[in-house]
Amino acid sequence: MPVKLKLILPHAVMLAFAAWLYWVSLRIEVDTGGRIGPAVWPKAIIVIMALLCAFEIARRLLAGAAFMPGGLVTSKPPGKAAPVGAAKDMSGPIASHPWKLAGGVALVVGYVLVVPLVGFVITTAVFLAVFPWVGGLRRPVLAAVLGVAGSFLLVVVFMRVAYISLPLGEGPFKALSIALIGLLGVS
Repeated sequence: MPVKLKLILPHAVMLAFAAWLYWVSLRIEVDTGGRIGPAVWPKAIIVIMALLCAFEIARRLLAGAAFMPGGLVTSKPPGKAAPVGAAKDMSGPIASHPWKLAGGVALVVGYVLVVPLVGFVITTAVFLAVFPWVGGLRRPVLAAVLGVAGSFLLVVVFMRVAYISLPLGEGPFKALSIALIGLLGVS
């Protein structure tokens, strides 16, 4: 198999898959009375996926055999020095952190299990504060600010922009969620 074909094949397959998914999404028809319908978000994600695949195909075709996978941060043309202030070259051995990975997976599973009981606002704030701590962030005030601000931002985006109702929780958590959402001016 030619080298260029080998470089673009995975992205070409994903691009074809994205085209098929978009074609399937054209069948979603719901009368929403002029509001954004349920087909908008899947179509947007599919278009973004297709654009990323097209970008990678173009990048790999232009770079050809000089292509060195490593992501946006570490890839650089061979033989050229990184500019001053650029991210350090991370092409050496990659550190393994299985406990961080297990902790992150446990947090995601816990989030899915707890969000119906505690509600989106509170569970998301806690998740967004604890997840970076599991990853190694040791600045509790920053983590708390990120958690609260991220949760509030997501509530506004989901409820005001996407018109998605979010789980409020049960019992006292429901009352607290309603109060916090009201505080944001979202109904």
